[in-house]
Amino acid sequence: MSQDKRTYYFELVDVVKFLIKYKKPLSIISIGAAIAAIIFTSPWFIKPLYLSTAIFYPSTNNSISSALLSDTRVKAKDPLEFGEQTTAQQFIQMLESDNLKNRVIHNFNLREHYKIKVDDSEKNYKLGNLYKKHITVRKTPFASIEVNVLDEDPAKAAEIANGIVFLLDSVKTDVQRRVALQALAIIEQQYKNKEAEVNSIKQTMRDLGAKGVYSFEEQSKAITELAGKGGNQAYITKQQSSLAQYGSEALSSQETLVLELEKLSELRKKLEQANVDVTANLSNVFILQQATPAEKKAYPIRGIIVIVSVFGSFVLGCIVLLFTEKIRQININS
Repeated sequence: MSQDKRTYYFELVDVVKFLIKYKKPLSIISIGAAIAAIIFTSPWFIKPLYLSTAIFYPSTNNSISSALLSDTRVKAKDPLEFGEQTTAQQFIQMLESDNLKNRVIHNFNLREHYKIKVDDSEKNYKLGNLYKKHITVRKTPFASIEVNVLDEDPAKAAEIANGIVFLLDSVKTDVQRRVALQALAIIEQQYKNKEAEVNSIKQTMRDLGAKGVYSFEEQSKAITELAGKGGNQAYITKQQSSLAQYGSEALSSQETLVLELEKLSELRKKLEQANVDVTANLSNVFILQQATPAEKKAYPIRGIIVIVSVFGSFVLGCIVLLFTEKIRQININS
């Protein structure tokens, strides 16, 4: 047997002898730690918490009109598409925003639910810490989002988890509607301005029509044919004079009107789309799992606490007893 093996063997024998020698106090310490852990993790000391989880995919679409009313020749955003990592991260930021947290706190009266006194000087700090402890969100590897809620009441935990998803959808919709209202106001003003330009051009053409010029090309062709047939020279001269004086303006107005009407038509489409964005509603979340009341508590996990307590107490007891024995040996030798 080598020196290392003999040393290991003797050390192992010493450990076994030590455990046998102090088996009674170590057993008492371990049993006492187990009993204490069971007692102090009971509902009288630690309120059990129940976990409820809601899982959803965020929608990748931000505009209903662009998804549903866009030109078929242009690839539009699919309103049923979900699962993008970037979008999921944006939703996480909204879930962690003060705006949504304040809505959750207000809607579920969490200040009173968590038993925080109104006159407490640190009420907001305590409420924030309890919110972080009881409500967490995370992005899964599949770009879905989990909302986890711990609460003493399993039904309340499920209610809060589902409510957070609903509030998130509401917050996203409110943000989109505010932007859509601003866009609608801009497009409405542009549409009115363009409509006024078109009406102005039409009025100019009516004024030119009153002066005898209503269609430069048709009138020029008609006068040429009339002159070739030897028509009324005075009438021909008058028409030629009107065309020479106002013809270019009439032609320019007609061409401008065609262009401006096309622009007005495009603005009308944008106006219709903006109205859809303001008035219509499309869910921003695809719920995979609604939160339900848990049947089994999630915290504290008494089994693990008892095992850790027993092991820790056993090791600590060994250290104390070993230290005590060494001191006794030193005293005897001295």
